[in-house]
Amino acid sequence: MSFRLNRYFYLLIAVLLLTASACSNRISTFGRTKIAQKSDSLQLKERISAIKSFEVKSFEKGLFKDTSDITLTYRLFKPLNAKQVKLPLVVVFHGSNAIGTDNLNQVGILAKLFAMDKTQTKYPAYVLAPQFPSRSSNYTLDKKRNLLTSVPQPVLIAALALIDSLKTSLNIDYKRVYGIGFSMGGSSAVNVLALKPNLFAAGISISGIPQFDNIETISEIPLWLIHGNIDTENPFSSDEQFYKELSSKNRIRFWELDQLSHNDIFSMSFLGEELPNWLFKNKLK
Repeated sequence: MSFRLNRYFYLLIAVLLLTASACSNRISTFGRTKIAQKSDSLQLKERISAIKSFEVKSFEKGLFKDTSDITLTYRLFKPLNAKQVKLPLVVVFHGSNAIGTDNLNQVGILAKLFAMDKTQTKYPAYVLAPQFPSRSSNYTLDKKRNLLTSVPQPVLIAALALIDSLKTSLNIDYKRVYGIGFSMGGSSAVNVLALKPNLFAAGISISGIPQFDNIETISEIPLWLIHGNIDTENPFSSDEQFYKELSSKNRIRFWELDQLSHNDIFSMSFLGEELPNWLFKNKLK
């Protein structure tokens, strides 16, 4: 009887450990994961609608001019307890459809997701959404790889100057500054890691085009790539190759979303707590 009980006890412990390990791997490990397409269209619509309903007026308006006379409009979300404790800064880079100066269209799903009450309760942070009057990243052919690569533009360097200026006026935790974006913004999230690696603790690029000419620098920074494998607007193949070249450093996470294209990439798999949960685990030394 004792032997049988011991056997069941050890089996139970093994199951619990495997379950805990699986949950932990989903959040904290690096590597490649293929996420199956799910029939969650109603749930997804409700989630996206809830995020979009978050009011833009919760973000303060701002205007910044850098030393080269580039002017950026921006929106800034400040947490309620910002003055009491140093908090992370999440910089959200927008896609090409939000290029302009209206200081409104750049506040999309990602910026609102990080500013929502439910997210802020568990992951309080400043959320910065700069708006670019022209493209922040352009694409060109990497002839060596025969793949698209991204090239940062002057307005992106101006955004880095904006971040530096906010670091002196806000109660920001310098060790927890993060870059995230979708499409052109995802490309820019990778570009800023190469431009200023000592500034960012981690980055997330959704449906972006990577930068291949500074791989050694980027490979030292935790980076999460999310890309639909039937994306033809920003081809999946560029991120796939980028992951292959960086994976040996074990600092990159790559989610391949099966059968999703460029504009349907937002899914329930990461529109909950997954993005902040992974992002805020990373901190500069």
